[in-house]
Amino acid sequence: MENNTKSNISSFILLLLLAIVVIFVMFVSCSPNKMRSKIEIERLFMQTTKPEIDFLSGGGLQGQGGPRTISEEVSFTNMEDQSLEDNEVFASTAAKLDTSKVYKLSEVVIKVRSHFAPERDGKVNLDFNIIAPVDILDPNWRLILTPKLIDGDSICRLDTVVLVGEGFKDKQIGDYEAYEDFLSTIVDPSAYDSLFVNWKSLYKEIHKVQRRNFNDYRNQYELIRGYEDWKKMNEMEFLSMEALAMRHKKHMYSKYWRKAENQTIKNKEKGKNSDGLHEKYDAKYKKDYASFLKNMFSLHWLDSVNVDVNLHAQKDSILKRSHVPRKYREIHAKKLTLKDIQAKAFTAEDSARIAKHHYMIDEIVLNELNMNRKDDIFKEIVEFPYRSSRAGLKIDTVITAEDDIIYHYRQPWAVKPGMKNLKIVLESRAEAIDRSVFAFPTSDTLTYFIASLSQLADESLVTERKKLHKYLFDKGTVYPNYKTRKAYQFDESINQGTFDKLLEAYNTYTSKSEYSVDSIIIHNSVDLLGDWQSNHEQSQRRGDAISAYLRSKTGAHVVVKNKGEDWSSLVKEIQQRNDLPNATAILDSLTTAVYPDKTEEAIKKIYPNDYKIIHDEIYPKLNRIDYYIELCRTDIEKDTIRETYREDYAEAVRLLRNGEYMDAIEILASYGDYNTALCLVCMGYNDKALSVLDRLPESPKNEYLSAIIFARKKDDKEAAKRLINACKLDPDLHNRIKLDSEVSELADRINLWPRLSKY
Repeated sequence: MENNTKSNISSFILLLLLAIVVIFVMFVSCSPNKMRSKIEIERLFMQTTKPEIDFLSGGGLQGQGGPRTISEEVSFTNMEDQSLEDNEVFASTAAKLDTSKVYKLSEVVIKVRSHFAPERDGKVNLDFNIIAPVDILDPNWRLILTPKLIDGDSICRLDTVVLVGEGFKDKQIGDYEAYEDFLSTIVDPSAYDSLFVNWKSLYKEIHKVQRRNFNDYRNQYELIRGYEDWKKMNEMEFLSMEALAMRHKKHMYSKYWRKAENQTIKNKEKGKNSDGLHEKYDAKYKKDYASFLKNMFSLHWLDSVNVDVNLHAQKDSILKRSHVPRKYREIHAKKLTLKDIQAKAFTAEDSARIAKHHYMIDEIVLNELNMNRKDDIFKEIVEFPYRSSRAGLKIDTVITAEDDIIYHYRQPWAVKPGMKNLKIVLESRAEAIDRSVFAFPTSDTLTYFIASLSQLADESLVTERKKLHKYLFDKGTVYPNYKTRKAYQFDESINQGTFDKLLEAYNTYTSKSEYSVDSIIIHNSVDLLGDWQSNHEQSQRRGDAISAYLRSKTGAHVVVKNKGEDWSSLVKEIQQRNDLPNATAILDSLTTAVYPDKTEEAIKKIYPNDYKIIHDEIYPKLNRIDYYIELCRTDIEKDTIRETYREDYAEAVRLLRNGEYMDAIEILASYGDYNTALCLVCMGYNDKALSVLDRLPESPKNEYLSAIIFARKKDDKEAAKRLINACKLDPDLHNRIKLDSEVSELADRINLWPRLSKY
């Protein structure tokens, strides 16, 4: 027994070592370069080449909102044919330097690492090229290139670019295939019953259980059959005794009857009375038969035993009191039959239960060790796992190492208020299939100066410049009502509120010390009904009445200028209507009239339908008074420009320049000027901005902003017109165009640069 145990332990250890060796071989076989003495990245230590980032070539705009170059290369050149001073030569033609001579540089090239990035809708697009020179590419490497954005004091990692060599990719694929091979050797525990079972011992155990089940059934079967035989034998004995009892009963009855008859004959012969004799012998018969039954069947347990007892009805009770052998007592008590025996079949559950005790333990232990170490084995076999998520990854692609790799990188970035610039650097490293790693020096820094439309804000508007005139007037028009057409007296009761606006303005001006009211001038007119002379006189009388009313209310000096019939207003009203078919002819007659009354009668007669419209709708407008309140400023001696610094407006401009557009528009909305329109454009409300600009006078900035709006609305014709006019009014705007993608793309698209360069 001890030898068998030692043998099993030795076998298990051998299997375990074998499994470990297999895994190690798999691991080593997946890393053919692991044992090489040469390190893959050795040549990177012998050169200075590194991945770089650079602005897009040519300084061109790469799509809507892309960056533009300030100047990638600025060259200063001395032409070779220019005159040289004594003892001067061009440095480019000298074979070697001579300290006794003065050298002139034929060309100086300066590289500027900065761009303007247009801000739109609170974002800028950071466009640049990631350049991986062919010198740092290798099939057995992968380059991990991570741009970092420097935003003030914070540094943010942008999405990573991964360039994978073909050999490196093959290594990854091979490692995963090796790991899949390893996983294929692992057995799921649910399959233990079919794969890890000692079938020989299992079948032996199953046969043993099946035989035991059969033996159990056979024992029960034979016991019940024995009981049934015993029970039948008892019943046969009972029937025999019952037959004897019946025979004995008849014999005893006949015996006692005969005794009774013989005694009756003897008594008769002796002359004795025989009454009740048969009853006496019948009672003895019954008593003797009952005693016989009790002794024969042990019927003492019955309350009464008589000759009429039904022995067959008492069979079960009598048999029940029979002596049952010990082995049959349970069957007898439960009244079991052969039908009550349950044959125990061998089931699949029995097979599985037994199989668990016949597993190949060594194999299961090794399998579970492999299952528990799956993650560790993965790390050992797969040295360069695939990314489980695309988060933080810009691109992961396989490349060839035949030429430089240039990847166009674009990253939108939200601009925070007050942000002036952003900086980009590139961190990079090379990883080889032998797990050697080379971290390259950080690239040069790219700087993006944020070019926002808010930079176009006009700070000069912070100071309000208002021209103050020494002499002013406030004018208005009223239409007084009269009781009849010929009435001229001004009835205040039917003209409630007619002159309220005039009186309110007069009281306002007289209440302010900086104003002095000189006079009130009224121009009184009437319609053309009636003759010209009467109308003129009526106009004069009405003017005098109204003048008296105004003097009583204000105490001011009132000047009346009588107009009589208002022909000029009549002409203007007719010109504005489109429901007078003969308007042209009527206007000709009015402008050439010599006799006003005859002219009116002619119009009424020749054009009755037109005249009716004039009478009903235009004449009431001619009965009116135009008033002028003449006043002057007492705080100035002559016309003056007054400047007022507006603190709230200055705050709005500051918010606008910082990109806090919502806060800025809350202040600027009430002004409706250029900066209001600019803020709306920055917020993307182009139509609202255009409606503000349309109310403003023409100016270079207004035209430039309008050009941007029309470019956004895809109206190239109108946008070009406004842009050309803006540069014409202010040639300095030409330098601004390249900073704003809308108009710069427009100029590129329709070749507008030659026309713009004229200004």
